[in-house]
Amino acid sequence: MKIKLLLLLIFVFSITISCNQFEKKKDKQTETVNSNFTDEEDFNTFLQNFSKKPTFQRQRVLFPLDATLLDPSEYSMQTVSEEIKYNEWLLLDFSYDSTYAIRQMDRYEQLIRVYEDSTIIEHRGIDNGIYANYYFLKIDGKWYLKSFTDTSY
Repeated sequence: MKIKLLLLLIFVFSITISCNQFEKKKDKQTETVNSNFTDEEDFNTFLQNFSKKPTFQRQRVLFPLDATLLDPSEYSMQTVSEEIKYNEWLLLDFSYDSTYAIRQMDRYEQLIRVYEDSTIIEHRGIDNGIYANYYFLKIDGKWYLKSFTDTSY
């Protein structure tokens, strides 16, 4: 009789443990599914990291990077397309302060147009010829610099 009772208790105990482990596993799967939907990177947070962390910036540029630049010659100004490789990359800083629009030299405004899966940062000079666009794409919830156009003169 005692053996049957002991076996019954062991059986009940093992079923209880199995059910608890199943519930924990199910909760982890639910958390994983939910976190996949909330892993979308905020563009403003991305831009702060992109501007301040050189390693982060190099990881978030799609190399070779397509660039359209202004090539002034003796007779005219033409745009040229170039591919910038990883080892040629110069770091960018998109930190912007509203005083940039009123300073004495190189005044410009920075406009950021955020869309669902892309963003454009526009630099527009004030009476000085600065004109640049930087194109970002969201891939798998993370932002990357795809290309840029700088036709400043």
